[in-house]
Amino acid sequence: MAKKTVNYYLVKIVRITGWILFLIMVLFITTGFALCGKYGFGKIISTQAALRIHKIFDMPLIVFFLAHSLVAIYLAFRRWGWIKKRKTA
Repeated sequence: MAKKTVNYYLVKIVRITGWILFLIMVLFITTGFALCGKYGFGKIISTQAALRIHKIFDMPLIVFFLAHSLVAIYLAFRRWGWIKKRKTA
Protein backbone atom coordinates (compact mmCIF):
# COMPACT_ATOMS: atom_id res chain seq x y z
CA MET A 1 0.00 0.00 0.00
CA ALA A 2 1.34 3.42 -0.95
CA LYS A 3 2.14 5.85 1.83
CA LYS A 4 -0.39 8.68 2.04
CA THR A 5 1.07 12.16 2.07
CA VAL A 6 0.14 15.17 4.14
CA ASN A 7 -1.58 16.66 1.08
CA TYR A 8 -3.92 13.65 0.96
CA TYR A 9 -5.09 14.35 4.50
CA LEU A 10 -5.33 18.10 3.90
CA VAL A 11 -7.60 17.53 0.90
CA LYS A 12 -9.73 15.20 3.03
CA ILE A 13 -9.99 17.91 5.70
CA VAL A 14 -11.09 20.45 3.09
CA ARG A 15 -13.75 18.11 1.71
CA ILE A 16 -15.12 17.02 5.09
CA THR A 17 -15.21 20.55 6.50
CA GLY A 18 -16.83 21.75 3.28
CA TRP A 19 -19.72 19.30 3.67
CA ILE A 20 -20.09 20.12 7.35
CA LEU A 21 -20.11 23.83 6.51
CA PHE A 22 -22.78 23.21 3.90
CA LEU A 23 -25.02 21.52 6.47
CA ILE A 24 -24.39 24.18 9.10
CA MET A 25 -25.14 26.95 6.60
CA VAL A 26 -28.43 25.30 5.59
CA LEU A 27 -29.43 25.16 9.26
CA PHE A 28 -28.19 28.69 9.89
CA ILE A 29 -30.09 30.16 6.94
CA THR A 30 -33.23 28.14 7.73
CA THR A 31 -33.29 29.26 11.36
CA GLY A 32 -32.51 32.83 10.30
CA PHE A 33 -35.50 32.85 7.97
CA ALA A 34 -37.63 31.34 10.74
CA LEU A 35 -36.55 34.14 13.09
CA CYS A 36 -37.51 36.75 10.50
CA GLY A 37 -40.72 34.97 9.57
CA LYS A 38 -39.82 34.89 5.87
CA TYR A 39 -40.79 32.31 3.26
CA GLY A 40 -42.96 30.33 5.67
CA PHE A 41 -40.07 29.01 7.76
CA GLY A 42 -41.72 30.43 10.86
CA LYS A 43 -44.48 27.83 10.43
CA ILE A 44 -42.00 24.96 10.33
CA ILE A 45 -40.13 25.81 13.54
CA SER A 46 -40.98 28.07 16.44
CA THR A 47 -39.11 31.32 16.97
CA GLN A 48 -37.67 30.17 20.31
CA ALA A 49 -36.41 26.87 18.88
CA ALA A 50 -34.97 28.66 15.84
CA LEU A 51 -33.16 31.13 18.10
CA ARG A 52 -31.72 28.32 20.24
CA ILE A 53 -30.49 26.40 17.20
CA HIS A 54 -29.18 29.57 15.57
CA LYS A 55 -27.13 30.44 18.67
CA ILE A 56 -25.78 26.89 19.05
CA PHE A 57 -24.23 26.93 15.59
CA ASP A 58 -22.34 30.23 15.94
CA MET A 59 -19.09 28.73 17.21
CA PRO A 60 -19.11 25.59 15.02
CA LEU A 61 -19.66 27.82 12.00
CA ILE A 62 -16.58 29.89 12.89
CA VAL A 63 -14.43 26.84 13.68
CA PHE A 64 -15.31 24.91 10.52
CA PHE A 65 -15.04 28.02 8.36
CA LEU A 66 -11.52 28.69 9.67
CA ALA A 67 -10.44 25.06 9.31
CA HIS A 68 -11.85 24.85 5.79
CA SER A 69 -10.58 28.18 4.52
CA LEU A 70 -7.09 28.08 6.05
CA VAL A 71 -6.32 24.61 4.71
CA ALA A 72 -7.81 25.48 1.30
CA ILE A 73 -5.76 28.69 1.14
CA TYR A 74 -2.60 26.77 2.08
CA LEU A 75 -3.26 24.21 -0.66
CA ALA A 76 -3.93 26.99 -3.19
CA PHE A 77 -0.65 28.70 -2.28
CA ARG A 78 1.16 25.38 -2.73
CA ARG A 79 -0.55 24.82 -6.08
CA TRP A 80 0.33 28.32 -7.30
CA GLY A 81 3.95 27.89 -6.22
CA TRP A 82 3.93 30.58 -3.53
CA ILE A 83 4.84 27.95 -0.94
CA LYS A 84 7.55 25.51 -2.00
CA LYS A 85 7.88 21.91 -0.90
CA ARG A 86 10.52 21.30 1.75
CA LYS A 87 13.62 19.41 0.76
CA THR A 88 14.08 16.28 2.83
CA ALA A 89 17.54 15.38 4.02
